[in-house]
Amino acid sequence: MWNEKPYKKSFRWPQGVRLPILISVHHQSEEATCPFPDGQPDPFDYSERQYGARRGAWRLLEIMSAHGVRGTWLICGATLEKYPEVSRAVKKAGHCIAGHTYAHEMMCNVPPQIEISLIKKTVSVFEDLLGEHIRGWRTCFASHNTIDLILEHSDIEWDGSMWNDDLPSLVEGHGREILEIPFATYSDTALGVDITNPAFPPTRFSTWNANPPDFMLRNLKLAFDALYERSAERAVMMPLVVHDFISGRPFRSKVFDDFVTYAKQFDGVVFTGHDQLAEWCRSTGEFGKE
Repeated sequence: MWNEKPYKKSFRWPQGVRLPILISVHHQSEEATCPFPDGQPDPFDYSERQYGARRGAWRLLEIMSAHGVRGTWLICGATLEKYPEVSRAVKKAGHCIAGHTYAHEMMCNVPPQIEISLIKKTVSVFEDLLGEHIRGWRTCFASHNTIDLILEHSDIEWDGSMWNDDLPSLVEGHGREILEIPFATYSDTALGVDITNPAFPPTRFSTWNANPPDFMLRNLKLAFDALYERSAERAVMMPLVVHDFISGRPFRSKVFDDFVTYAKQFDGVVFTGHDQLAEWCRSTGEFGKE
């Protein structure tokens, strides 16, 4: 079992940082393609998702490079195996790299022994193909066992699987600690219109079943404006999620590009990776009761 220590009201980011923005690129391509009732992958959905590694991830990498911003790439092990050149380019560019399960499995639906085996398998893929010992993790649909398994069976230093807060918390258990750095689907640059059963097409993450780009740009700006105003009084952060096969499309990548351009105008806005944010939390953050 584990114990969580939330941030104190006195929690502050380092000097000069008013609002950190955490770009999370979900590099998963065709993993988790919607299945037909017989279990076979929907070929239309598969083909559309495949765009992620063939074109989308490269476009997102180019946009981040053009803006000179750093982020975190959450990469599925199977995607790394199929498209290693993308991850090598990400590493060369200096982005934070973390695991995003092996094949985008829904961990909430598997027993603990399967979940930990998939975590270990993913870690091994990164070591073998990228020479990278990953220190961060984001589970797809975390289970009740996820945090315990990470604490007990890995040396992962931060997890970004939960949607339950606006700031990180310190999680202690099994003789060590990790930082939980939450994210949110509200700040996904292609937030889906409806929440459907992931087992049946159409999926809420498909490009034909998502909000229009102008809606999402307004949404992101409103979220940013509210957080930036709040940051004058206390520490806040903004998660920003982009999926390679959705936000990597030309018309949706423009939302990402335009939002980064907008946010960069404000003093104290810093685009950073989860690894650097974790360092800030450990060095300047205060956790526990007031």
